Amino acid sequence: MRRLEGLLQGDYKSPSRGDGLDLVDLREYQLHDDVRRIDWNAAARLDAPFVRDYLEDREIPVWFLLDMSPSMQFEGVSVSKHAVLMEFTLLMCRLMLGRGNRAGAMIFSGQVDRTIPANGGRRQLLHILNEVGHYRPGRQATDLKAVLGHAARVIRRRSLVFVVSDFISGPGWEDALRLLAVKHDVVAVRLTDPLDTRMPDLGFMTFQDAESGEQLFVDTSSRGFQERFADAADAREAGLRAGFEKSGVDVVELATEDDVLDSLVRFAALRKRSRA
Repeated sequence: MRRLEGLLQGDYKSPSRGDGLDLVDLREYQLHDDVRRIDWNAAARLDAPFVRDYLEDREIPVWFLLDMSPSMQFEGVSVSKHAVLMEFTLLMCRLMLGRGNRAGAMIFSGQVDRTIPANGGRRQLLHILNEVGHYRPGRQATDLKAVLGHAARVIRRRSLVFVVSDFISGPGWEDALRLLAVKHDVVAVRLTDPLDTRMPDLGFMTFQDAESGEQLFVDTSSRGFQERFADAADAREAGLRAGFEKSGVDVVELATEDDVLDSLVRFAALRKRSRA
């Protein structure tokens, strides 16, 4: 936690100017300005008093959009995506609340079912985890486009938004994610399982679509089936990456066999370097 907290210092910027550490402008002195902000070196060079403007250090609300659809309950090689979602939410929510932020959450399956207004303190962490732990998803197919549009309407103040999902959804979510990122600092946290992309030889199996409930009996040992499965997975992967690139948001990839904390530390380091 300490490694991650250190990397997240200054991870997002306030739109307001005031007292802070990041210099954004140098302008001529005005009567209402604090004389302590005069840049005397610039005044000497330009033969007039100039003051420094900084980005104001302000906390912003943090929102977690949490995908609880049936596909998240699938347990393949190790743990389920839902378990990874719970661990990520616990770590990040605890970290953000500990830094004085207010955190809220939207829990969705087909669409947003529950909204927990942003609040601070340890009770808020327990409230969010309790709601997630007791939530039972329906059988509706995930509609990320509707979820993201709902979030854009409800979250009015500029916020740091984590969209935690496997992004198995109907089409059209890319533009909704891009529009959400126009106002907010959005991070897509994509949860994956190795069996999402490659199917081992398990003999004859009955598969059920986690979102629709549709069943299919297949021979997983068939070379043709494995090739078709891999091709479809590769096409879905390419589409997802193109969608993230189009939306212009940062992406965290968390697989079910990953160490969540280590993955977040690596992501935070890359994000900090890219914004330096």
